[in-house]
Amino acid sequence: MISPTRRGDPRSARAGFTGPIVRCTHWRDQHELDRLHVAVIGGGTALARIVPPVVDQARRVTVFQHDPIWILPTPPLPGAGSLLRRLPAGLVIPARFRPESVALGGSVAGVDPGQKHAGMTEGARARRTGEVLRQVAEELLRQVGEELLRRAAGANLRVQVRDPWQRRLLTPDHRAAVRVHGRYYRALGRANCRLVSWPIARLAPLGVRTVDGVEHRVDCIIYAEDML
Repeated sequence: MISPTRRGDPRSARAGFTGPIVRCTHWRDQHELDRLHVAVIGGGTALARIVPPVVDQARRVTVFQHDPIWILPTPPLPGAGSLLRRLPAGLVIPARFRPESVALGGSVAGVDPGQKHAGMTEGARARRTGEVLRQVAEELLRQVGEELLRRAAGANLRVQVRDPWQRRLLTPDHRAAVRVHGRYYRALGRANCRLVSWPIARLAPLGVRTVDGVEHRVDCIIYAEDML
């Protein structure tokens, strides 16, 4: 795992870096990159959007990633990738089970089951029980679907990233989000792209210094930011 910015966000040290800094959620040629060595910093979701076009343009790219995510390949269908990215996140990875909304046995969090059912007719109790069972069944199906998505994303990672060390760095926690991106892993495998595993200590005048004491000299820093 890599967590380059969690102990102290290097954005607080803006004055430490003398080159240009760009913050964006998508890369739309905000800065000329043709002859530059670029550092891209961010979480897996934002990096998966921004790194591929930056790697296409920049001379060299160094990626500092925190919070890796599971990635599924874009289906080989016209417009499929664009359609999937427009879907709400909950449809890609369903919302977790919320005990305050449904509980096994028909109880609701904070409410005593006996009190909840007091005064109910037999028909009302049967409908309530049926509703609880339906919600529990739906949640079980969501959890099974979530696990299948993660297994498919893990297989995608093994197929696309052959280097064992880089694959380890890109393996997220089991409960990380799953997103659909077709080019991120390929971009990281390009000759002009490097993934750094050490956490960031601070920004330096000429680049980014990691906690191992190495200063990664770059011409430009891009902060890949999540969409609100």
